[in-house]
Amino acid sequence: MKALIYEGPKKISLEEIPMPVAEGTDVVVKVARAGICGSDITAYLYDGHRVGIFPKGEMGVDGQFGHEMVGTVYQVGRDVTDIQVGDRVFVNPTTCKRNGMLGCDMAGAFSEYVLVEDAKYGNNLLKLEDEVSFDEAIVVEPLAVGTHGKNCVNVKAHEHVVVYGAGTIGLCTLNALIASGVRNPVVVDVNQERLKLVKEMGGVPFHPEQDGDLKEFLTAHFGSLLNMFMEPCVDVDVYIDCAGAPSILEQVIGMAKGGARISIVAVYKKPITFDLAPFAAPRLTLQGSTGYDVPDIVEALNNVTGHRTKAPEIVTHHFPHSQAVEAFETACNPATGAIKVVIDYEA
Repeated sequence: MKALIYEGPKKISLEEIPMPVAEGTDVVVKVARAGICGSDITAYLYDGHRVGIFPKGEMGVDGQFGHEMVGTVYQVGRDVTDIQVGDRVFVNPTTCKRNGMLGCDMAGAFSEYVLVEDAKYGNNLLKLEDEVSFDEAIVVEPLAVGTHGKNCVNVKAHEHVVVYGAGTIGLCTLNALIASGVRNPVVVDVNQERLKLVKEMGGVPFHPEQDGDLKEFLTAHFGSLLNMFMEPCVDVDVYIDCAGAPSILEQVIGMAKGGARISIVAVYKKPITFDLAPFAAPRLTLQGSTGYDVPDIVEALNNVTGHRTKAPEIVTHHFPHSQAVEAFETACNPATGAIKVVIDYEA
């Protein structure tokens, strides 16, 4: 089979390697679509070690990588009973290998066939309904990330929410919020084209260089109230950081009302510092969010299946597997306007 192999920054290539074989409780999935994630881009441009992607030959790995994938069951092990050849499936990369999250980013989505170890529906595989296309289902993984970002701080439909960042995960978070009933969430970003997509998807865009002061904007949009020190603050219940800019946390603390929750979905590149006194006084909650749990995936998949989300619109580019290297170059080049680049194995 053909597999995209990682050998280091700017060193990836399609190679012919042996196909996996399903034994015991394992299954082999023939990949139909694979999405290029921000972690894959980090490995390609900078250093895979940051994101758990190791070069071929290091730590005994073969260099297969990628984790966003959907496909069809190709082969089942002798002890598999509830999974059939031909089933269309979403593969949960966090549990598709026995080493769990350690093998997530090297699950092999950029290979023609992927081995799912100890395969089980409701754990590392979710069956796709016939009415869901692979082009729609490929966004379930990033949508699950955004879904977890709002679920980990228990967002309610009536609450006021601000999302920082309109990249793949920010837009998926926006869609997860809207699908769960949140109205008019604000999305902050500096990319005007992505902010246009925010508006088309049902969010309220804010550009800090064009739309004035954020606190004033949020006050006009959501209203204001007084904190315990009788100082005005914005009536926002939840802030979800999908951008990772160093100034965000300090900005949020400076305008947050008492009891506001902050969900950190972004991967910060460097340590940051902030003053704990104004964070503690209003009793703010800071919650980290990494990946997703199975209920988040189920929610994301149900929203895609029920067409309650516009998340599939984040896909801006398709490439055949034979042009996987070109796909990475497009995903990594801001001039292309790429948001989500998908590798199509059926093209």
